[in-house]
Amino acid sequence: MTKHTIAKHIAFLLIFIFIFTACVYNTSTPTPEPMGIAKRPSATSTAPSPTETSEPTHTPRPTSDDPNDTPQPSYTPTYTPTPSPTMTPSPTSKPVLDPTLDATVAIGFLREGEPTPAVPIPTAVPTFAVPPGTTNVLLLGSDDPIGNNNPGRTDTMLIVTINPDGPTASMISLPRDLFVYIPGSTMNRLNTAMSHGETVGYPGGGIGMLKQTILYNFGIPIHYYAQVDFQGFQEIVDAMGGVELAVSCQRRDWRLISPELDVEDPDNWEVFTLEPGIHQMDGDLALWYARSRLMDPLSDWGRGRRQQQLLRAMFNQGVDLGLITELPTLWRTYQNTIETDMDFGKILQLATMAPAVRDNGIKNLYLAGKTEPFVTPGGAAVQVPKWEGSGMMEETFQQLFRPPALNRASRPPITVEIINATSNPDMALLAADNLAWFGFAPIIGQTPSQTAEFTQISYYKPNFKESYDWLIAWILDKNASEIELASDENYEYDYQVVLGEDYNPCRPQLYAPQATN
Repeated sequence: MTKHTIAKHIAFLLIFIFIFTACVYNTSTPTPEPMGIAKRPSATSTAPSPTETSEPTHTPRPTSDDPNDTPQPSYTPTYTPTPSPTMTPSPTSKPVLDPTLDATVAIGFLREGEPTPAVPIPTAVPTFAVPPGTTNVLLLGSDDPIGNNNPGRTDTMLIVTINPDGPTASMISLPRDLFVYIPGSTMNRLNTAMSHGETVGYPGGGIGMLKQTILYNFGIPIHYYAQVDFQGFQEIVDAMGGVELAVSCQRRDWRLISPELDVEDPDNWEVFTLEPGIHQMDGDLALWYARSRLMDPLSDWGRGRRQQQLLRAMFNQGVDLGLITELPTLWRTYQNTIETDMDFGKILQLATMAPAVRDNGIKNLYLAGKTEPFVTPGGAAVQVPKWEGSGMMEETFQQLFRPPALNRASRPPITVEIINATSNPDMALLAADNLAWFGFAPIIGQTPSQTAEFTQISYYKPNFKESYDWLIAWILDKNASEIELASDENYEYDYQVVLGEDYNPCRPQLYAPQATN
C-alpha cells in the first residue's frame, strides 16, 4: 500500500470515528466555526491568490506555539438530508458510567510543599447532569508522537458532545492557558494536568488526571478521549485532495518560506497574506492557517475558532465522500495510529451518526470573553475562568447538552436565498458559509445583471415570529429593523438576501449573539 493511500485511509478513519482530528493539530488556544447545511457548491473559486507581503522592519521570528485552527468550507444548499449508511453488524459498545470526582485527589487543597497560589483555589463546580445516551469525547493534540510515553503538554483540547436525540453535536475548545486547579496539586495551566498526572503516578495516568481536572473545574464528565500528534497533518490534508475553506477575514502572519526549511533560522520566514475568498488549501497552507495567531487581533481565541472551522470542513468533506462503510477495515488496519479508550463498537456507533449530525446541526461554543487575563508571579500570562454570571462559563458549558437552536431534527430548516449583487463572485459563498455556521440553510440564487450598493434582507412570512431576524441581521452586519417583511406565497424560501457592495463577510463571530433553546 502506498504512503499516499495510507495517509488517506488514516484521514478518513479519524474523521469517521467522529473525532474530528483536524482540530487537534494545534498547540494553541482553541475556540471554534461553520457547518455545512447542504451540498458543497460547485462554483469555481475566484479568490485572489495569496500574496506575499513585504516584511516589516523588525527581524522575523518564527511562531513558537504549535498550531491549529479551525475554518470550514462553505456549503450551498439545496437541502437534502443524508441517509445514514447501512453497515455490517459490529461489536456492541460497552456502556460507560458518567465519571465522578476522585475523593483521594480532588480535595481542593494544596499539595504539601506547594507555595500558596496568587489565585485562590476554587471549590469544585457541580457536575452537570448528562442526558441519557449522550457521549462526551475529549480530543487531544500535542507535540509528542503517539507511543513515546512522554505526555508533554497537551496544547490542544476540545470537547465534542454527541447527543443521540437528533442526533446533534456540540463542541467547545479549552484554551491551554486556562488557569485552573490541578486536583491534589495547585493552580496551574490546564495543559499541565497530563504531565502532572504522570509525574505523581496518578492511577489513571496523565489522561485520568486531565479528566479529573476538567470535571473539577468545569463539571463535564469525560466518557472517552482520543489523542493524536500533529506529525503528518499536512500529509493527511494532501491525501484528502486538500480542504476547501471559506476565508472571511484577511489573515496575515509569519510563514516558513518553504516547508523543508529550518524553522530555527529567522531568514527562512516571511510575512504571508491570505486574502478573503474560497481557498482550496493544501496541507502546508492549512497548517499555517490553523496555527497562525501572532498578527490576529483575537490571538489564541481567533486561532481556536479557525481550528474548529478547519475541523468542520474536514468532517463535512469526509461525509460527502461517503466512506463510512470502510471504517471496519480501516480501524483494523490503523487502530494504532491514535490513542483512545473507545472500543470499536462505540467508534462505529458515533461514525454512523456523522451524516445525520451534519444535517441536523453542530453547535460551536466559545470561551472568549469568559475569562480574566492574569499574570502569575512567575510572569506567565494565563486566563482565569469566570464561572458565574450572565453569559459566563457556567451558561456556556450548559449549552453543550442542548441541541443547536436551529437544528433540523426538531424544526424545518430556515432557508435563505442569497443573491450576489456584488462585483466579487466569492461573496455569495462567503455569506453562505457564515449563515451555515449559525444553522441557517443557504441557497445561492442566480446572479443579477447589475450590482447593488446596499445589502437588503427580506423575510417571506406573515410576521417575524420565530424568524431569528436578530441573528441573521448580525451575521450580515445589518440592523434587524432594516429587514423587510415581504408577502409572496409562491416564494419557496424563508429569507432572501441581496448582497450589495457594502457587504463585509468578516464578522467577530466569537462574540456573536447566541441562539438558545
